[in-house]
Amino acid sequence: MLLDAARAVFEREGFLHTRISDICDEAKMAHGSFYTYFSSKEEIFQELIDSIELDVLTPEASPAGADPFERIKSANRHYLEAVRDNAGILALIEQVVTFDEDARRTRDKRESAYAEILERRTREYQDAGLVDPRLDASFAARSLGAMVDAVAVSMFIDGRSADYDLEQAAEQLTLLWTNALGMGPDLASSDDRTS
Repeated sequence: MLLDAARAVFEREGFLHTRISDICDEAKMAHGSFYTYFSSKEEIFQELIDSIELDVLTPEASPAGADPFERIKSANRHYLEAVRDNAGILALIEQVVTFDEDARRTRDKRESAYAEILERRTREYQDAGLVDPRLDASFAARSLGAMVDAVAVSMFIDGRSADYDLEQAAEQLTLLWTNALGMGPDLASSDDRTS
């Protein structure tokens, strides 16, 4: 209850203006109850960061038998959906990491872990002969991950790319991703490539 209340208050009031009493009032709990679970608003905010960024940066398992194109598309779709569903608090996290070192470390750690997953997958595709072997897997993973993040932020946090719906964005990002890796158009059906 406190985490849900904290999220609502942080999104409404911002980090600096949120008080523990506001969180307790939102949760309809006695103010002293807060300290049973958390020692400060920074601690509860850190807990929110942990849960939200874990959701954003942890793709769901791809459907059984999915080809590489569908696996990448599924991960891209998940990322876009997670940013859409958490846009308010993610925008606040980006503000807080500018002055809170613990929040910045948590965000950076999660982003590095996600990049490592993408890098491993890229190496697997290289080993299978699906990806251009000249590509540095780490650089490619970080660059392509940054591309998806920039589009998600533009669409759902900044509101600058409202012309695209989520499915179209996932499709286009996946085409860009697979083309950048040199995976070729044969990974997707002709229907996918023209949508």
